[in-house]
Formats: sequence, C-alpha cells, structure tokens
Amino acid sequence: MKAIQLSEPELNSVLTVIPSNFTQARRLVEHLADNPNAITSTVARTCGIGNISDVARKVNPTLFKRNLFISCRRPVIPIHNKFGEVSNMFEWGIYHLPPEPQNSLDLESSAQNN
Repeated sequence: MKAIQLSEPELNSVLTVIPSNFTQARRLVEHLADNPNAITSTVARTCGIGNISDVARKVNPTLFKRNLFISCRRPVIPIHNKFGEVSNMFEWGIYHLPPEPQNSLDLESSAQNN
C-alpha cells in the first residue's frame, strides 16, 4: 500500500467526521494530508504529539467512515540517529482501506458449496 495525499476538499470532508475537540488528531490528519511518508520526529514536532500511534489508534475508527486510516511503516533505508545508531523512526501516512478484507474467506460462498 502507498500513503496518499489528500486534496483540500478530501481533507475538509475527513475533518468533518473528527470531533473538533480532538485537536491532536485534527493536526495529525492535516499534516499527513500534505506530507505522506512523514518521519516520526517531524510529525511529533510539527503536530505537537508525544505518542503518534496512540492518536492514530484513537482516530482510525472515525477515519474508517471515509475509507481511510493512519498507519506507519519502517523506511526501506533505516534512519540513523546522530550517534550513527539505527533509530526507531517510522514513516507515517494516510492510506485507503482496501475494498475488501484481505486474506479472508468468503464464508457465504464456502457454506453454499458444502
């Protein structure tokens, strides 16, 4: 899957389903809408969020209403910290939900064939 960029109308549509008092989630969505594959440190600093995964986990059920979700992945080329050590940085983005559940059985078809 590939992180997506949201147009202004798409972003506005998404923001209508996020409660206005959930400001961290709104800042996160606004940032990722323009910056797919943003690095953890940049997201945390720009959005003022200490625990990005917690905010993403809490807002995802709301984003599902627009067939979207926030997730992260390890970068293909690891990011090193200032000491040359591999850091625990991820790339964050907004993704489209797949049209159907992946790796699942079609239970109705299976039941009819038996």
